[in-house]
Amino acid sequence: MPNNITVDYDGAKTACAMHYSRLATLEDITYAFRNGYEFCKWGWIEEKRVVMLRLTPFKACSDYNVGILMRDCPNIRYTFCATSNVGTVLELPIPTSLVPSYENASNICSDNGFTLATREQIENTTSIITDNRLAWYNWGVGRMNNGIFEQNSCNDILSHASAFCYNPALSDVLISKDNQTWKKITIGCIIALIFVILLAAAVFIRGNTFICCLGEKRTHAPETTQVPVPTWNTTSVYRRISQVHKNTVYDNIVITKKLPQAIHPEMNSYKTHYSNMGFDTTGEM
Repeated sequence: MPNNITVDYDGAKTACAMHYSRLATLEDITYAFRNGYEFCKWGWIEEKRVVMLRLTPFKACSDYNVGILMRDCPNIRYTFCATSNVGTVLELPIPTSLVPSYENASNICSDNGFTLATREQIENTTSIITDNRLAWYNWGVGRMNNGIFEQNSCNDILSHASAFCYNPALSDVLISKDNQTWKKITIGCIIALIFVILLAAAVFIRGNTFICCLGEKRTHAPETTQVPVPTWNTTSVYRRISQVHKNTVYDNIVITKKLPQAIHPEMNSYKTHYSNMGFDTTGEM
């Protein structure tokens, strides 16, 4: 039902009928609870109980309490537990550290090797059960009154709450968590992270290579301080040129006469580069 609508017990039955359903029993909601259903809202059930089903603790949902919580009968701290022996029912207390709920009452019986007693087991018990003391059984809260079992609702039928409705014509739908979507998202994030790491590594390596190799790129042999040996005095072929017009050739006839190499000793004291023209015009040959 909508959050802003609450009804009493009779209004809850009417609301379910309008949805072609009946008010759910404690057995119905117990089946739903044990198969993963929880609800953060109080609702009516057929046994005139206002209940809340909590699987996970949450402050706004009955102050972190879990189990099949019942708003009425808040101080019922005994439970009817049936043993394996036929006709034997025990009354076991619920520890004060636990919320007096249907689920905790069932757990107390299970922890002691028993099961939550049914009404038939209570009525057929051969053991002595305290009269007029309310206790939990498999369909709610009840008590023995002069050997007769009475179901009790704690006179809480004037309370207002939502309603748990059950349509027997519809198939049960069990709540299941879809973990496939989260798995796909996780795998996608891992793949993306690996890609980013590889991309960053590639950029980092390339950047280092670029930085460390920014020096001058040499395309020729390094210069030396040794003065090259002149070859003008070793050539054997001379061509006359003009001193003024250096690009003008006097004659196109190449003198093929081989002249002997001759360097006067006094020429060694000069550091001037001698050209062919200079050699030709010395007049010493």
